[in-house]
Amino acid sequence: MEIKVKIEKEEKQNTFILFWNPTISSCKMADYQKFLENRWKPMNWSVWDYRQAQVGDRFFMVRCGEGNTGICMSGTLDSMPFYGEDWSGQGRDNIHYIDLDRDVVINPDYCPILTTAELQAAIPDFDWTGGHSGRLLDPKSAEKLEEMWEEFLEKNADIFHARAVRFDVDEDDDYDDDDDDEFDEE
Repeated sequence: MEIKVKIEKEEKQNTFILFWNPTISSCKMADYQKFLENRWKPMNWSVWDYRQAQVGDRFFMVRCGEGNTGICMSGTLDSMPFYGEDWSGQGRDNIHYIDLDRDVVINPDYCPILTTAELQAAIPDFDWTGGHSGRLLDPKSAEKLEEMWEEFLEKNADIFHARAVRFDVDEDDDYDDDDDDEFDEE
């Protein structure tokens, strides 16, 4: 089975790193599972560097905290930043969110992910362990991350399962519908 991922990186596209700690986040693992099951379920996330965020910018979500940590989601920003209530319930001001268009969603409890240790080794100038979500990654590091992500997806394509990872398939790609028989989706 060949898995195709449509990733369109524009020349002036920014890359944002979103952090998700299921222990303290308003998005628990059960909520995240819903995003695995339904690619079209709307999703937004808080963005620290919201002033630089534009529709079409790239994002990578890093699971942090306990468990298997690293990149568990990627995609593009699907809206301009908008103000919203504090997700943590602490009443903080100036919390901005952005809608996400996901191209890859991986269940970090059941599938390999590009780990925090691998990210830290390859791009040591960025703190991959947490902090403010929606931080802008510098262009050189973003290019390195895209290369790592592409290699990771290619290396692991044969072990991803339908209920653990979702991929977009471009209609123009040579996609074999017979491959669908390998998945038992309910």
